[in-house]
Amino acid sequence: MMIGALYEYALREGLLEDPDVEPLAVDFFLEVADDGRFLALVPTADEAGRVPRRVVPRVPKRSGTSVVASFFVDNAKYVLAHGGDAAKARLNPARNKAFRELVDAAAKETQDPAARAVSAFLGRLDSERPRILKQRAEWTGEERLAFRWSGDDAQLVHERPALREAWRRKRSAEEDDGGRPMRCLVTGRWGPVARLHPSVKRVPGAQPSGASLVSFNEEAFCSHGLDQGYNAPISRPVAEGYVTALNHMLSGDGERRYRRGVALGKDAVAVFWTREAEQAVDALLALLDAPAARQEDSTPPGARQALHFAEAPLRGLEPAAFDDKPFYALVLGGNAARVVVREWFESSVQDLKQSLREWFDDLRLEGGRGRPLSLWQLLRAVEPPGRDGNPPDLAGRLLAAAMMRRPLPRELLAAALRRLRVPDKGEAPGFLLYARCALIKATLLRLRRLSPQLPEVSVALNPDSPEVSYQLGRLFAVLERLQYAALGEVNASIKDRYFGAAMANPGLVMPRLIRLSTAHAAKADRAGRWLDKLMGQIMDRFPSKSWPHALTLEAQGLFAVGYYQQREDFFRKAAPAEAERPEA
Repeated sequence: MMIGALYEYALREGLLEDPDVEPLAVDFFLEVADDGRFLALVPTADEAGRVPRRVVPRVPKRSGTSVVASFFVDNAKYVLAHGGDAAKARLNPARNKAFRELVDAAAKETQDPAARAVSAFLGRLDSERPRILKQRAEWTGEERLAFRWSGDDAQLVHERPALREAWRRKRSAEEDDGGRPMRCLVTGRWGPVARLHPSVKRVPGAQPSGASLVSFNEEAFCSHGLDQGYNAPISRPVAEGYVTALNHMLSGDGERRYRRGVALGKDAVAVFWTREAEQAVDALLALLDAPAARQEDSTPPGARQALHFAEAPLRGLEPAAFDDKPFYALVLGGNAARVVVREWFESSVQDLKQSLREWFDDLRLEGGRGRPLSLWQLLRAVEPPGRDGNPPDLAGRLLAAAMMRRPLPRELLAAALRRLRVPDKGEAPGFLLYARCALIKATLLRLRRLSPQLPEVSVALNPDSPEVSYQLGRLFAVLERLQYAALGEVNASIKDRYFGAAMANPGLVMPRLIRLSTAHAAKADRAGRWLDKLMGQIMDRFPSKSWPHALTLEAQGLFAVGYYQQREDFFRKAAPAEAERPEA
């Protein structure tokens, strides 16, 4: 189903109008004369360094150290026999030979003057190469080169009609490789199948040159005497179609890193598409997008767009014409030479809207000032300090919770609680506290739907909550406020020093802080008396003589939410006689 949906996307977007070509970035035009003399190396990048895409002959499948040349357009290792690391540069002569054989055969077959000029250039490459290499300071070998003939300024060599037709004939001959006809698993038609599938590019963790989504490179993966792609028979048009669709969605688009996808940390990327309506895709891209500014507390405009999309049916703002249309999402990661499917989602636009509405409702906390949170912000809020990032599967599971109404993993609750124990210096700590507590609230709500015995979590402060851990969190917020009222800003507040310990083991920490608060209350005058009274009201709601010595993860989450909501309540209604408030 996944490959079929990708193939439908390629057909819908017109990516397979000519299956023998594909759009790729071409870095340089290499201009040659009739006799093969090098004339110029023309860079194609614009002032911003963006390299435009050109329609070029479809690049054949390459794997490992195999030498397979492209038709008239290739990288510098094939065209100039130059570049690449020292270990693989030894293959450059063989690469250039394969490239030259293709050009020579096409020139002989078509007698096209431009093809003969390129063939002549390759014949005198040894003498021309030094002049070409001087045109730029450094060559990596990955620069893609296309040829331009001095006798034709209107089109590149590979775009000439005679050569386009020669490439089609060659591709057609390769398609009929002598293998037995089989039924395509996607279209159901009998015919030749793809022995090797093209490479998917720009997948995090995979090879820069591309990796395979479907491949059989070990005997253990094969069965019934079949090898390679015959184990999963898919016709060549379908194989090229689904890979073209993925490469199209993963390609850059203006200022976006991916046209129809968003990076989930450093090791995964999610792509989205629908059968017809594109607004749903834009909403999901918006939900995951990072803010344009790097400030953590800025609200990405896209997150508001996603919220608007989710709530539009409730407001009667948009027709539901596309609500029953399928919606697809795919989370990909890389593993050596393979593309790994980490998550696959299939839903409808209507279900997506409902899921997003529920997602934003679960995250809603008073004090958030109506700021919808993007998944990027949530992942950033729980990212471990000084490490490489979140576990690779965490982002996919967070996405599944937002899109499919799945429970949030307890690992996410543990990650948010761990980050609450570490002071955030200079990183918008008020916003990060809000994001983490919103995520904790959503996790607890979804766990409660599986286990109704777990306590409810409210959007706003609930002074009458019967949960001891929630009241302990409120109490800690009062103790922190009392310290501020007495001493003002200090280098290390009780939150910086004791929050993590009080949240995990309140029986060991809270009595000590209560004793310390006596001195703070004496210095805080009227505000101290007001806060001391509030502290007594909170402690009346649980037996203070039996402080819990340890809290479960869920109880620690309630502690954090209680602390946050009591803290926000202070900012909304300043305590009497307090001249100023600390920064939120």
